[in-house]
Amino acid sequence: MIIGIAPSSGTTAGGNPVVISGANFTTPRVISVAFGATAATFTINSDSTITATAPAGEPGSITVVVTNAAGSATTTYGYTPGLSLSPSQGPMAGGTTVDIYGTGLGGADLTGTSVVWFGYLKAKSFTHLSATHLQAVNPAGAGEVPVIVRARDVTSAQGHFYYLPPPFTSSISPNAGLTEGGTTVTISGTNLFSTADVTFGAAPSVIASATGSSIITSAPAATTGPVAVVVHTAGGSTRGLTFTYIDAPTITALTPTSGPDTGGTAVTITGTNLMTTQEVTFAGTAAAAFRTISDTQILAVTPPGPDQAVDVTLTSKVGSVTDTSAFTYAPGPII
Repeated sequence: MIIGIAPSSGTTAGGNPVVISGANFTTPRVISVAFGATAATFTINSDSTITATAPAGEPGSITVVVTNAAGSATTTYGYTPGLSLSPSQGPMAGGTTVDIYGTGLGGADLTGTSVVWFGYLKAKSFTHLSATHLQAVNPAGAGEVPVIVRARDVTSAQGHFYYLPPPFTSSISPNAGLTEGGTTVTISGTNLFSTADVTFGAAPSVIASATGSSIITSAPAATTGPVAVVVHTAGGSTRGLTFTYIDAPTITALTPTSGPDTGGTAVTITGTNLMTTQEVTFAGTAAAAFRTISDTQILAVTPPGPDQAVDVTLTSKVGSVTDTSAFTYAPGPII
């Protein structure tokens, strides 16, 4: 079901974000959004909102079709002649260099005053490249603003520029992963729907999805240690998050390697990358107690177990390692 679309119209150049509101966008999940016969890129913000990028179109009204596995819902969107802007969105602080294409833009060979307006404010600067193309550096602003060019006594058709709020990130989960990369990471915050990329240190990640409040991405490979995670959106970039790369744990030895089936044996586990160990199990049962002594040594107390050789597993923040049949339980004394 669709209950609204905002804005309900845009220029024939397209490229502007359009928010579609309604219901059942995730139950079942929307699989396509089309403006007339043209498929649009989109992100699902929630079960009730979608942000789509309007494709280029011809002047007039067209039908927007949102489709999921259960069927389709429609609304209308209007295209009007106007200037084509690239990019058509940017941060509220301004300073974006915008290529403007259209007619009535004047040119370097024309006399008279030329002005580029973003809403009620003049562009910081502009350069004529031809009678149909100029570049302008926009002022600060907010929301959707009309863009027009005044060259001598000619006023151009209208375009639109969309000022986007800066992103804010509040958390990252998990905040650590293997150096080989591939950890699925969720970043939470606000104003994230226009995310262009997420970098871990200097390396870009692969984004699976981005909504207004969260991003799901895959951490790239890196060397051990912490790196800054930066989210880059059309509204700006945000910092303050850290992701720590850790090597997977290993087990090289247990001392002793056997004990009574009643448990209570203090076992020293030697290995590597053990500092972030979160759990120690013997035959799948959590140790009665354990303490991380260093990155290469853990002291664990065995729980009761079966009279046989059992696996010992260490689970850390970034993964687990199992030493097969590493500890043997034997019948304890009978009193």
